[in-house]
Amino acid sequence: MSQLEPHFETLDLICRGGLARYREYPPQFLIDHDGRAAANCIYAHMVALADAELTDRPGVVFKNIRGLKVWILGERATIRFKKMDEDGRWTNNPTEQQRDFDRQIALPGIPYPPLNLVVGYLPDPTGTVVDRVQVSKPMGRMIDWCAAIVPTTDDIDRSYGWVDVTRQARAL
Repeated sequence: MSQLEPHFETLDLICRGGLARYREYPPQFLIDHDGRAAANCIYAHMVALADAELTDRPGVVFKNIRGLKVWILGERATIRFKKMDEDGRWTNNPTEQQRDFDRQIALPGIPYPPLNLVVGYLPDPTGTVVDRVQVSKPMGRMIDWCAAIVPTTDDIDRSYGWVDVTRQARAL
């Protein structure tokens, strides 16, 4: 997480901003969108915001690997953006490169050993507000851990930290 910490505020802005931009659509268009269409529109806004906010930063490199859009942050972490559930999972029909990303396998053009992370938003039950922005580390089909990006309570010097929100397995 240390590689992401300088970017927490921006990652929060990207995820919340993607949904906020989508909610600006006129109601007569929103009514036509099913969950998949809404998620695709929100994702497009998140990618546009990430391009504007991250791509020109020192130490950040954008890669489009056969349609899989990732940002390399420094020498340790590669991120992509998704809509998530409370466990840090996402749903889609994954491509082979998405499966490799989730398995922590190095992708073509990624110069370092991977720490592949997914950054995303957890919407409220109505899908109109972001409950929290989270980062998860996939391990194939499992989630190794999930952390919420949270603002500090200091009103003078607002900064961001993280809280582990990984669901604990029940003991039998």
